[in-house]
Amino acid sequence: MKTRICSLALAAGACWIAVTASVFGAGIGDPAAPLSISEWVKGKSFTLAGVKGQKVVVVEFWATWCGPCRTSIPHLTELQKKFADRGVVFVGVSDEDAAKVRPFVDQMGDQMDYTVVVDNNRETSKGYMDAYGINGIPHAFVVDREGRIAWHGHPMAGLDKALEKAAATPASPAAAAMSAADKRRAEAQTQLRLYAELAAAGNNSEKLGLLGEQLIALEKELGGIEPGKKLDLAEVRRAARFQALTRDYQRAAAAGKSEVELQKIEQQAAPLAPAGFKFSDLRGQLGLQRLFQDYYRAVTGTADPAKIADLTAKLEAVNSSEVEVLIEVAWTLLSDERIKTRNPKLALKFSQAAFDQTQGKDLNVVDTYARALFDNGRTTEAIVQQKRAIQFCNDKDRKAELEATLKTYESGAARK
Repeated sequence: MKTRICSLALAAGACWIAVTASVFGAGIGDPAAPLSISEWVKGKSFTLAGVKGQKVVVVEFWATWCGPCRTSIPHLTELQKKFADRGVVFVGVSDEDAAKVRPFVDQMGDQMDYTVVVDNNRETSKGYMDAYGINGIPHAFVVDREGRIAWHGHPMAGLDKALEKAAATPASPAAAAMSAADKRRAEAQTQLRLYAELAAAGNNSEKLGLLGEQLIALEKELGGIEPGKKLDLAEVRRAARFQALTRDYQRAAAAGKSEVELQKIEQQAAPLAPAGFKFSDLRGQLGLQRLFQDYYRAVTGTADPAKIADLTAKLEAVNSSEVEVLIEVAWTLLSDERIKTRNPKLALKFSQAAFDQTQGKDLNVVDTYARALFDNGRTTEAIVQQKRAIQFCNDKDRKAELEATLKTYESGAARK
């Protein structure tokens, strides 16, 4: 069942929504930034320089308030155990206060069995997340034995394969020498990141203009700062600023800021939004996430259980088309072992809404819907939908898991 939870984390997406392509210029093969840590909450301290040539390091960014991060934690623990004897070390980095991180880690116990740290003034985040233009968590970076970024992405989307490759690759006697052109391009990409950071901060100073002129000259000199991509400074400014404002909006919403404050950010961001983006959709998604977080705390006993009835009524009234959030909520309701008061009827509501939105053509949605049907005593329908999920699956290991679940449902039907 853990594997199933992990697979759904990808569908659930990130806590911060990635709304534009990266324009920050950092790339695979670049030297990894050092770890700047204010507190080592769990595990022994080390530096990347100190383990260079010996260890592969996974630097994963997360937060205690992030639902998908919480879902991915057991998967990271499994990978840490699997690759520990092959020289792989996991480090979970949060930019929250240690006073918030430490109790969470203690509560997770063996489920979060890898190194956990608190970022130092977001310096580590700047060297990884900001440098690569990433504004969604959870997000992981693989640092190879040469101290270079070998891979980055959602921890449920290929991290295991990246580690197989990185763990099997020994460190070379010395890092490969960069050509003069490569060094020049790396310098240009650093300048492009600085340009994007200034633009993201809403800085239209003379410095931004001068830096832009330098980048245009470098683009001409190098035949492209980023191979295969034409430099568009106006698009860099728009995308960087929109990413920053959207991140501010989501953080403000998560912190419970007033509607006036949220609208102020929205008014700044709306003219910069890419085609098809709607703040109404984002508001709805964030609203459901906040409501479910309150409900989750109540049903797991970390908040007043007396609020469960009221929060349940509010969730029953939700009408959302955000499939990723719907399915995350449904699967959490069905499977999270920390929930003390389970509501399979509510899980069925959300999984059926996701099923309807995807017209029953999404593997993860159908699998979750089948589980909700089964847990609500609708075994015959659950069997039909689980068979449907199996038909959609092309992955051998995943199909075996789905088939095992089907046998459980069929066994339940036989007992009846």
